[in-house]
Amino acid sequence: SIRVCEVASRRKMKKLDGHTGYVMSVSWSPDGKQIASGSRDNSIRVWEVASGTEVTKLDEHTDDVNSVSWSPDGQLLASGSRDKSIRVWEVAKERRNA
Repeated sequence: SIRVCEVASRRKMKKLDGHTGYVMSVSWSPDGKQIASGSRDNSIRVWEVASGTEVTKLDEHTDDVNSVSWSPDGQLLASGSRDKSIRVWEVAKERRNA
């Protein structure tokens, strides 16, 4: 699970459930509307923060996803995995770009 909290009050705002393995990395989109997460379940999930819903699941990695990071314009998401690959995703189209 991923927990989104308000830092000032330490109040839990959302709980994002979906991964079946430990979450290794999270990254806020540049506009603050989405969170990407990478997990030991070999998947990347993109969440809409306001609703707490999963909007995309990307699962082409064959081992733990250790790192996720958005491009400055929020159009692309890079992921690094224990499978020794780095992938770049077009999140809006739910497909791998490179």
